[in-house]
Amino acid sequence: MAFIKALIISLVVALTASVAAAGYQSIENEHFIIRFSAGDASIAQDLAEESKDIRRRIIGDIGIDFPEKTVVIISPTIEAFQDDQPRGSWVPLWAAGVAYPERNLIVLRSPKSIKKGHIDVPEIFIHEFTHIALGRALKGIDVPVWLNEGLAMYESREWKLHRHAVLTQAVLTGKLIPLQVLTRSFPVDKHAAELAYAESFIFISFIINKIGREAFHQFIRNYSRSGHLESSLRHATGMPLDELASNWLSYLKLRSSWLPIILSASTLWFVASLVFIYGYFRKKRAARRKILQWEEEERLQAAEDERPGYLH
Repeated sequence: MAFIKALIISLVVALTASVAAAGYQSIENEHFIIRFSAGDASIAQDLAEESKDIRRRIIGDIGIDFPEKTVVIISPTIEAFQDDQPRGSWVPLWAAGVAYPERNLIVLRSPKSIKKGHIDVPEIFIHEFTHIALGRALKGIDVPVWLNEGLAMYESREWKLHRHAVLTQAVLTGKLIPLQVLTRSFPVDKHAAELAYAESFIFISFIINKIGREAFHQFIRNYSRSGHLESSLRHATGMPLDELASNWLSYLKLRSSWLPIILSASTLWFVASLVFIYGYFRKKRAARRKILQWEEEERLQAAEDERPGYLH
Protein backbone atom coordinates (compact mmCIF):
# COMPACT_ATOMS: atom_id res chain seq x y z
CA MET A 1 0.00 0.00 0.00
CA ALA A 2 2.85 2.39 0.86
CA PHE A 3 4.45 1.61 -2.49
CA ILE A 4 1.19 2.40 -4.33
CA LYS A 5 0.79 5.70 -2.47
CA ALA A 6 4.39 6.65 -3.28
CA LEU A 7 3.82 5.76 -6.93
CA ILE A 8 0.67 7.90 -7.09
CA ILE A 9 2.47 10.84 -5.47
CA SER A 10 5.35 10.53 -7.92
CA LEU A 11 2.94 10.46 -10.86
CA VAL A 12 1.17 13.59 -9.61
CA VAL A 13 4.50 15.35 -9.09
CA ALA A 14 5.66 14.34 -12.57
CA LEU A 15 2.42 15.57 -14.12
CA THR A 16 2.62 18.85 -12.24
CA ALA A 17 6.23 19.34 -13.28
CA SER A 18 5.49 18.65 -16.94
CA VAL A 19 2.55 21.07 -16.90
CA ALA A 20 4.62 23.75 -15.19
CA ALA A 21 7.37 23.21 -17.74
CA ALA A 22 4.87 23.89 -20.50
CA GLY A 23 4.38 27.39 -19.12
CA TYR A 24 0.90 26.91 -17.73
CA GLN A 25 -0.63 29.07 -15.04
CA SER A 26 -3.09 27.67 -12.51
CA ILE A 27 -6.25 28.51 -10.58
CA GLU A 28 -7.28 26.37 -7.64
CA ASN A 29 -10.52 26.07 -5.72
CA GLU A 30 -11.91 23.58 -3.23
CA HIS A 31 -12.25 20.75 -5.72
CA PHE A 32 -10.26 21.62 -8.87
CA ILE A 33 -6.80 22.63 -10.03
CA ILE A 34 -7.18 24.29 -13.41
CA ARG A 35 -4.05 24.77 -15.53
CA PHE A 36 -4.07 27.01 -18.58
CA SER A 37 -2.00 29.21 -20.86
CA ALA A 38 -2.15 33.01 -20.66
CA GLY A 39 -4.51 33.24 -23.63
CA ASP A 40 -7.16 31.17 -21.83
CA ALA A 41 -7.11 33.04 -18.52
CA SER A 42 -10.71 34.27 -18.79
CA ILE A 43 -11.99 30.83 -19.76
CA ALA A 44 -10.14 29.26 -16.82
CA GLN A 45 -11.50 31.88 -14.42
CA ASP A 46 -15.08 31.29 -15.59
CA LEU A 47 -14.61 27.54 -15.31
CA ALA A 48 -13.19 27.87 -11.81
CA GLU A 49 -16.40 29.63 -10.76
CA GLU A 50 -18.87 27.45 -12.66
CA SER A 51 -17.16 24.19 -11.69
CA LYS A 52 -18.38 24.44 -8.09
CA ASP A 53 -22.07 24.26 -8.98
CA ILE A 54 -21.44 21.78 -11.79
CA ARG A 55 -19.65 19.42 -9.43
CA ARG A 56 -22.32 19.77 -6.75
CA ARG A 57 -25.06 18.82 -9.23
CA ILE A 58 -23.23 15.84 -10.71
CA ILE A 59 -22.15 14.43 -7.35
CA GLY A 60 -25.72 14.94 -6.15
CA ASP A 61 -27.04 12.86 -9.06
CA ILE A 62 -24.48 10.08 -8.57
CA GLY A 63 -24.81 10.00 -4.80
CA ILE A 64 -21.15 9.24 -3.99
CA ASP A 65 -18.50 11.94 -3.42
CA PHE A 66 -14.71 11.78 -3.40
CA PRO A 67 -12.23 14.09 -1.63
CA GLU A 68 -9.37 14.45 -4.13
CA LYS A 69 -9.03 17.54 -6.29
CA THR A 70 -9.47 17.02 -10.02
CA VAL A 71 -6.76 18.42 -12.31
CA VAL A 72 -8.10 20.17 -15.41
CA ILE A 73 -5.72 21.16 -18.22
CA ILE A 74 -6.87 23.57 -20.94
CA SER A 75 -4.53 22.91 -23.87
CA PRO A 76 -3.96 26.00 -26.07
CA THR A 77 -3.20 24.08 -29.32
CA ILE A 78 -3.95 20.72 -30.87
CA GLU A 79 -0.27 19.82 -30.45
CA ALA A 80 -0.39 20.72 -26.75
CA PHE A 81 -3.63 18.74 -26.42
CA GLN A 82 -1.84 15.64 -27.69
CA ASP A 83 1.22 16.31 -25.52
CA ASP A 84 -0.88 16.84 -22.38
CA GLN A 85 -2.34 13.34 -22.53
CA PRO A 86 -0.76 10.85 -20.10
CA ARG A 87 2.13 8.91 -21.56
CA GLY A 88 0.95 6.08 -23.77
CA SER A 89 -2.48 7.62 -24.38
CA TRP A 90 -3.76 8.61 -27.80
CA VAL A 91 -6.83 10.66 -28.73
CA PRO A 92 -8.28 11.43 -32.18
CA LEU A 93 -7.80 14.88 -33.67
CA TRP A 94 -11.54 15.63 -33.51
CA ALA A 95 -11.73 15.12 -29.73
CA ALA A 96 -12.37 18.23 -27.63
CA GLY A 97 -11.93 16.71 -24.19
CA VAL A 98 -10.74 13.54 -22.48
CA ALA A 99 -11.23 12.23 -18.94
CA TYR A 100 -8.96 9.85 -17.06
CA PRO A 101 -10.88 8.76 -13.93
CA GLU A 102 -8.04 6.61 -12.64
CA ARG A 103 -5.77 9.69 -12.71
CA ASN A 104 -8.51 12.17 -11.73
CA LEU A 105 -7.45 14.20 -14.78
CA ILE A 106 -9.37 16.09 -17.49
CA VAL A 107 -7.67 17.48 -20.61
CA LEU A 108 -9.68 20.02 -22.63
CA ARG A 109 -8.95 21.77 -25.90
CA SER A 110 -8.98 25.54 -25.87
CA PRO A 111 -11.51 27.21 -28.20
CA LYS A 112 -8.52 29.06 -29.61
CA SER A 113 -7.22 25.78 -31.02
CA ILE A 114 -10.21 25.50 -33.34
CA LYS A 115 -9.92 27.45 -36.58
CA LYS A 116 -13.42 26.58 -37.78
CA GLY A 117 -16.26 25.61 -35.50
CA HIS A 118 -16.98 26.14 -31.84
CA ILE A 119 -16.10 24.47 -28.55
CA ASP A 120 -18.51 24.82 -25.64
CA VAL A 121 -15.99 24.46 -22.79
CA PRO A 122 -18.55 24.22 -19.92
CA GLU A 123 -20.57 21.55 -21.76
CA ILE A 124 -17.47 19.48 -22.51
CA PHE A 125 -16.22 19.95 -18.95
CA ILE A 126 -19.56 18.69 -17.56
CA HIS A 127 -19.41 15.64 -19.82
CA GLU A 128 -15.83 14.80 -18.88
CA PHE A 129 -16.24 15.46 -15.15
CA THR A 130 -19.23 13.10 -15.13
CA HIS A 131 -16.84 10.38 -16.35
CA ILE A 132 -14.45 11.34 -13.55
CA ALA A 133 -17.09 11.32 -10.82
CA LEU A 134 -18.64 8.05 -11.98
CA GLY A 135 -15.23 6.44 -12.38
CA ARG A 136 -14.21 7.50 -8.85
CA ALA A 137 -17.50 6.21 -7.43
CA LEU A 138 -17.05 2.85 -9.21
CA LYS A 139 -13.30 2.63 -8.78
CA GLY A 140 -11.94 -0.74 -9.90
CA ILE A 141 -15.25 -1.76 -11.51
CA ASP A 142 -15.99 -2.01 -15.22
CA VAL A 143 -18.49 0.77 -15.91
CA PRO A 144 -21.10 -0.14 -18.57
CA VAL A 145 -20.73 2.09 -21.60
CA TRP A 146 -24.46 2.91 -21.57
CA LEU A 147 -24.08 4.14 -17.98
CA ASN A 148 -20.85 6.05 -18.58
CA GLU A 149 -21.95 7.84 -21.76
CA GLY A 150 -25.65 8.05 -20.95
CA LEU A 151 -25.05 9.81 -17.63
CA ALA A 152 -22.46 12.14 -19.20
CA MET A 153 -24.99 13.16 -21.85
CA TYR A 154 -27.73 13.51 -19.24
CA GLU A 155 -25.61 15.83 -17.09
CA SER A 156 -24.38 17.97 -19.99
CA ARG A 157 -27.87 18.16 -21.54
CA GLU A 158 -26.54 16.83 -24.86
CA TRP A 159 -29.91 16.12 -26.43
CA LYS A 160 -30.29 17.28 -30.03
CA LEU A 161 -33.31 16.93 -32.30
CA HIS A 162 -31.39 14.76 -34.79
CA ARG A 163 -30.74 12.21 -32.03
CA HIS A 164 -34.46 12.07 -31.30
CA ALA A 165 -35.06 11.48 -34.99
CA VAL A 166 -32.51 8.64 -35.05
CA LEU A 167 -34.13 7.11 -31.97
CA THR A 168 -37.64 7.41 -33.38
CA GLN A 169 -36.60 5.75 -36.64
CA ALA A 170 -35.12 2.84 -34.69
CA VAL A 171 -38.29 2.48 -32.59
CA LEU A 172 -40.57 2.49 -35.64
CA THR A 173 -38.40 0.02 -37.60
CA GLY A 174 -37.67 -2.24 -34.62
CA LYS A 175 -33.92 -1.68 -34.89
CA LEU A 176 -33.06 -0.62 -31.34
CA ILE A 177 -29.75 -1.90 -30.00
CA PRO A 178 -30.25 -4.17 -26.94
CA LEU A 179 -28.89 -2.69 -23.74
CA GLN A 180 -26.79 -5.79 -23.14
CA VAL A 181 -24.90 -5.02 -26.36
CA LEU A 182 -24.20 -1.46 -25.17
CA THR A 183 -22.68 -2.66 -21.92
CA ARG A 184 -19.23 -3.39 -23.35
CA SER A 185 -18.89 -1.05 -26.32
CA PHE A 186 -20.61 1.24 -28.79
CA PRO A 187 -20.82 0.57 -32.54
CA VAL A 188 -18.15 2.01 -34.85
CA ASP A 189 -20.66 2.98 -37.54
CA LYS A 190 -21.60 6.66 -37.14
CA HIS A 191 -25.38 6.21 -37.43
CA ALA A 192 -25.40 3.22 -35.08
CA ALA A 193 -23.18 5.11 -32.62
CA GLU A 194 -25.65 8.02 -32.63
CA LEU A 195 -28.41 5.55 -31.79
CA ALA A 196 -26.31 4.03 -29.01
CA TYR A 197 -25.74 7.43 -27.41
CA ALA A 198 -29.44 8.32 -27.74
CA GLU A 199 -30.58 5.03 -26.18
CA SER A 200 -28.14 5.40 -23.31
CA PHE A 201 -29.32 8.94 -22.59
CA ILE A 202 -32.97 7.90 -22.52
CA PHE A 203 -32.27 4.87 -20.30
CA ILE A 204 -30.50 7.01 -17.69
CA SER A 205 -33.25 9.63 -17.93
CA PHE A 206 -35.84 6.87 -17.46
CA ILE A 207 -34.21 5.55 -14.28
CA ILE A 208 -33.64 8.96 -12.68
CA ASN A 209 -36.87 10.68 -13.67
CA LYS A 210 -39.38 7.82 -13.77
CA ILE A 211 -38.13 5.26 -11.28
CA GLY A 212 -36.53 7.84 -9.00
CA ARG A 213 -33.28 9.58 -8.13
CA GLU A 214 -32.93 7.58 -4.91
CA ALA A 215 -33.23 4.35 -6.90
CA PHE A 216 -30.39 5.53 -9.12
CA HIS A 217 -28.31 6.40 -6.04
CA GLN A 218 -29.02 2.95 -4.60
CA PHE A 219 -28.00 1.32 -7.87
CA ILE A 220 -24.64 3.15 -7.87
CA ARG A 221 -24.05 2.32 -4.19
CA ASN A 222 -24.91 -1.35 -4.72
CA TYR A 223 -22.76 -1.57 -7.82
CA SER A 224 -19.81 0.14 -6.12
CA ARG A 225 -19.91 -2.48 -3.36
CA SER A 226 -20.74 -5.66 -5.28
CA GLY A 227 -19.52 -4.98 -8.83
CA HIS A 228 -22.51 -7.01 -10.06
CA LEU A 229 -24.53 -5.01 -12.56
CA GLU A 230 -27.81 -6.92 -12.88
CA SER A 231 -28.31 -7.61 -9.19
CA SER A 232 -27.51 -3.97 -8.36
CA LEU A 233 -30.16 -2.78 -10.81
CA ARG A 234 -32.70 -5.32 -9.53
CA HIS A 235 -32.25 -4.40 -5.87
CA ALA A 236 -32.42 -0.67 -6.63
CA THR A 237 -35.37 -0.67 -9.03
CA GLY A 238 -37.27 -3.72 -7.82
CA MET A 239 -37.17 -5.18 -11.35
CA PRO A 240 -34.96 -7.72 -13.10
CA LEU A 241 -33.08 -6.37 -16.11
CA ASP A 242 -35.52 -7.87 -18.65
CA GLU A 243 -38.52 -6.20 -16.99
CA LEU A 244 -36.61 -2.93 -16.57
CA ALA A 245 -35.66 -2.97 -20.26
CA SER A 246 -39.28 -3.71 -21.22
CA ASN A 247 -40.60 -0.77 -19.18
CA TRP A 248 -37.87 1.44 -20.62
CA LEU A 249 -38.92 0.41 -24.13
CA SER A 250 -42.53 1.41 -23.41
CA TYR A 251 -41.30 4.76 -22.09
CA LEU A 252 -39.14 5.14 -25.17
CA LYS A 253 -42.03 4.47 -27.54
CA LEU A 254 -44.22 6.96 -25.68
CA ARG A 255 -41.56 9.68 -25.90
CA SER A 256 -40.93 9.02 -29.59
CA SER A 257 -44.51 8.63 -30.80
CA TRP A 258 -45.17 12.34 -31.45
CA LEU A 259 -42.07 13.02 -33.52
CA PRO A 260 -43.05 11.24 -36.78
CA ILE A 261 -46.31 13.18 -36.83
CA ILE A 262 -44.46 16.49 -36.60
CA LEU A 263 -41.53 15.63 -38.86
CA SER A 264 -43.22 13.52 -41.53
CA ALA A 265 -43.04 14.90 -45.07
CA SER A 266 -46.82 14.76 -45.50
CA THR A 267 -47.35 16.75 -42.31
CA LEU A 268 -44.78 19.35 -43.27
CA TRP A 269 -46.35 19.73 -46.72
CA PHE A 270 -49.80 19.97 -45.15
CA VAL A 271 -48.65 22.69 -42.74
CA ALA A 272 -46.88 24.52 -45.56
CA SER A 273 -50.06 24.35 -47.63
CA LEU A 274 -52.12 25.77 -44.78
CA VAL A 275 -49.65 28.63 -44.38
CA PHE A 276 -49.80 29.34 -48.12
CA ILE A 277 -53.60 29.24 -48.23
CA TYR A 278 -53.84 31.44 -45.13
CA GLY A 279 -51.45 33.95 -46.70
CA TYR A 280 -53.33 33.89 -50.00
CA PHE A 281 -56.75 34.59 -48.47
CA ARG A 282 -55.30 37.20 -46.11
CA LYS A 283 -53.76 39.01 -49.06
CA LYS A 284 -57.01 38.69 -51.02
CA ARG A 285 -59.04 40.14 -48.11
CA ALA A 286 -56.61 43.04 -47.81
CA ALA A 287 -56.96 43.76 -51.55
CA ARG A 288 -60.77 43.59 -51.29
CA ARG A 289 -60.73 46.06 -48.38
CA LYS A 290 -58.53 48.41 -50.43
CA ILE A 291 -60.93 48.27 -53.37
CA LEU A 292 -63.92 49.01 -51.11
CA GLN A 293 -61.97 51.92 -49.61
CA TRP A 294 -61.28 53.34 -53.07
CA GLU A 295 -64.96 52.95 -54.08
CA GLU A 296 -66.07 54.78 -50.93
CA GLU A 297 -63.59 57.59 -51.58
CA GLU A 298 -64.85 57.96 -55.19
CA ARG A 299 -68.47 58.06 -53.98
CA LEU A 300 -67.70 60.81 -51.44
CA GLN A 301 -65.76 62.77 -54.03
CA ALA A 302 -68.66 62.60 -56.48
CA ALA A 303 -71.09 63.83 -53.83
CA GLU A 304 -68.71 66.69 -53.02
CA ASP A 305 -68.55 67.72 -56.69
CA GLU A 306 -72.35 68.00 -56.89
CA ARG A 307 -72.51 70.64 -54.10
CA PRO A 308 -72.87 74.40 -55.09
CA GLY A 309 -69.64 76.33 -55.01
CA TYR A 310 -68.92 79.29 -52.59
CA LEU A 311 -67.18 82.53 -53.51
CA HIS A 312 -64.67 83.97 -51.16
